[in-house]
Amino acid sequence: MRLSPRSLSFTLLLGALVTLASFATDMALPVLTQMGASLGVAPGRAALSLSVFMAGFALAPLVFGPVSDHVGRRPVLLASCAMFALFGGLGAFSRSLGALLLWRLLMGSGAGGCQVLVVAMVRDFFTGVEARVKQSYVNLAAGVAPVIAPTLGVAIAALGGWRAIYGALALGGTLLFIAASLGLQESRQGKLERTLSARRAVAGYVRVLTHRRSVGYILLVALNFGCLFAYVSGSSLVLINVLGVSQRVYGMLFAATSLGLMVGSLSSARLSRRGVSHHRLITWGIWAIVGTALLLLGFTFAGIIRVVSLVPVVVIGFIGQGIVRPNAVQGALEPVPEIAGVASAVLSALQMFCGALASALVAALFDGRSAIAMTSMMAICAVTAAGVYAFVVRPAERERPAERGVQDAGRGIRDAGRVMRGA
Repeated sequence: MRLSPRSLSFTLLLGALVTLASFATDMALPVLTQMGASLGVAPGRAALSLSVFMAGFALAPLVFGPVSDHVGRRPVLLASCAMFALFGGLGAFSRSLGALLLWRLLMGSGAGGCQVLVVAMVRDFFTGVEARVKQSYVNLAAGVAPVIAPTLGVAIAALGGWRAIYGALALGGTLLFIAASLGLQESRQGKLERTLSARRAVAGYVRVLTHRRSVGYILLVALNFGCLFAYVSGSSLVLINVLGVSQRVYGMLFAATSLGLMVGSLSSARLSRRGVSHHRLITWGIWAIVGTALLLLGFTFAGIIRVVSLVPVVVIGFIGQGIVRPNAVQGALEPVPEIAGVASAVLSALQMFCGALASALVAALFDGRSAIAMTSMMAICAVTAAGVYAFVVRPAERERPAERGVQDAGRGIRDAGRVMRGA
């Protein structure tokens, strides 16, 4: 019953696995007040459940990634999915905030493991254009979650309260565990080992962090994610508190901007299949992200930012995000295929750090009267990401032919030495 990596079912399954984090956070957003009242705490403290989930999501891949490089992707992915389902179910029966926070931390760890291993599996099975197309389609499937999750959360909570949401998440995790155990084969190539030393794990991280091309693409993904999260965290503050839209209208506008990510991912896949280079796609996407972020900052300084000017511009920027991300993710993993789990873990952790930092700064600097905190943070992240691509990634890519020649020469010298010793 193993699915072919080239099949639509395989892509949809991977896409579903990376939506776990979005559903677990976005479905819970509308019921934080209800959950706090049930547990006897203020809504602000109930919101800690989101923070600890994201902490687990960011940190756990740093362990799961290197482990999967040695024991295989499939067992670690199944363990991560099982963690999400088990601790989601336990969260539904929590009687105190402390217990809920513990289960949410472990639940986030499971979601983070699924995320990092899906990215690594795509790199294991595919290279070049095929890999970028597959990453784009996985992102396209994952883009559905932010559009429907808040509304789905409200509907489920209306039937059974906030605990029903955790029950539904546990059920979804269980179904995905069954589907993955039946449909996914091991993707890690080469000899697998059953033990992993700390020294070997650290060596893998050092190699990724000192590989100019890989770390450059990782920074590109992380900084663009910071730009995206600056909008996600500041959009409700600006649209509701500054521009005066209702919560219902805000939900519709948020869904519209999320559709931009899906359009970008689909465009990336289609253009890659038609032979458009990843460099050109990333350049187009970066121009869209930087241009829209600076335009929004200009609107803010001019005092002319409105709903009709904000949302369409953000949609264009999100299309750019959908184009850049799959190409940059593959660019980060492609140079280090044998430790793709480590590279994926570094990427996941750093992007969550940038997203959390951008979100915290937007919330801290929001003045209650303007969008300056949100738009300035979006512009800073976008311009910095463009600088990383121009001055780190592109020079590293131009150096690759020379590096390959030096490596080939080194292998030739070693082979000649072995021949002489044998003689």
